[in-house]
Amino acid sequence: MLKYEKIAHDLKNKILNGEILPGERFESIRFLSKEYNCSKGTVIKAFDILRYEHIVYSKANSGFYVADDLLRDEEENGNIMDLGTGNPTVDTFSIIEAKHVLNIAVDLYRNNSLESDVRGMSSLNELMVDHLENYDIYCKTENFFLTQGVIQTVSVLSRMEFPNGNTRVLLESPTYTFCNEMMHSLGLDVVTINRNEEGIDLVELERIFKEESIKFFYIVPRNHNPLGTALSHSQRKEIVRLAHQYEVYIVEDDYFNDSYAIPKYSPLYYFSDFKNCIYMKSYSKLFPYIRIGYVVVPDDLTDSFSEAADENYFLSYHMPDLVSQATLEAAVRSDILVTNAQSVSDSLTQKLKIAREVTRKWDSKIAEHIGGDCGYYSTIRLSKVIDVEQLIRECEKNSIIVSSNRMAFYNKDDYDNSIRISMSRIKIKQVSKALTLLYEIINEVYLTSL
Repeated sequence: MLKYEKIAHDLKNKILNGEILPGERFESIRFLSKEYNCSKGTVIKAFDILRYEHIVYSKANSGFYVADDLLRDEEENGNIMDLGTGNPTVDTFSIIEAKHVLNIAVDLYRNNSLESDVRGMSSLNELMVDHLENYDIYCKTENFFLTQGVIQTVSVLSRMEFPNGNTRVLLESPTYTFCNEMMHSLGLDVVTINRNEEGIDLVELERIFKEESIKFFYIVPRNHNPLGTALSHSQRKEIVRLAHQYEVYIVEDDYFNDSYAIPKYSPLYYFSDFKNCIYMKSYSKLFPYIRIGYVVVPDDLTDSFSEAADENYFLSYHMPDLVSQATLEAAVRSDILVTNAQSVSDSLTQKLKIAREVTRKWDSKIAEHIGGDCGYYSTIRLSKVIDVEQLIRECEKNSIIVSSNRMAFYNKDDYDNSIRISMSRIKIKQVSKALTLLYEIINEVYLTSL
């Protein structure tokens, strides 16, 4: 066992043995480096292991503290390997840390009340406009609107008239399940374009833009759900160029932008020159106990979006509640937003690396692992002889949860006999075991189907 692993192991045992209680601060890094006769960097590496597992959390200029996740995790769902959902549980975010954020939030907003303004609290709007520059999103406060999330925003956009006068919506296929369901529910006129591990056929995209009267194109360029891929730099630039040429608007869903950063990546919005691109973000993956997101709209849509959001008030409340707004502002003003995003990213990097190593050995004629490059999701495309529903049932018998990709396709006939796996709820130590067992079950179902 390496030194930093031994330190992490010892600290974890102290928590389990009740020597250090939830909320208590550990001895300083300097103290522990002397105790273990090692460098400060070695101690920090040990804490990183525990932080990735949400066993500890840090406070700026204060040190490391015990979260309350470990003891609870040892008691609950110890044998379940959940690869089925991308929604983290509330306890993914340390309860102690959540209370700390809420305390700051209450202090920040103690004299405020939720007004009817569709933009939300002005202090948060101004803060977020500055914060977005870290992600190559440059805008004015007039372009920024708080929302409850992606689906609420797309719902508003779907009911709006756009300057191009078009009425049809273009969806990548596969894509975010709830977006497909919403489009069906609203009875919209939808066109689809295939999205695979190579991205999008730009020749086909130009044909659609030119001939199909597209109002807007909904797309998840990176951290794709369910593929787990990102569009290349050249594809992103060309999509924006075509949107400008044919007066089509892009609705860019970048829900996971701060939780899994891709080096030297810039969103579609960055290339748009503030025209024809609507940028959306949700915080449900990072702060699962609040409902809040935002949308950045170009100048020619700000008035119509504001009016549509106002009208939507009587159909579905558009504005995030005051607690959600205050919590986000507190998290941005402190180091907690950045710290937790980095923790998610670091943990996910380890999980994806393990997943790629395990699935690389699979027979692609039976089960081909697609994506797994970024974000929580990836896809396993199965042999056509495999009954996906039977596979899911067999997995459940073995305490593995996976989900079908059927609902990710707007047109059900396009379904490619695949399942989606997610790294959201599974622990790092379970990934290899879960995927190895999953492949064994896939093979068993495949052989019985021949």
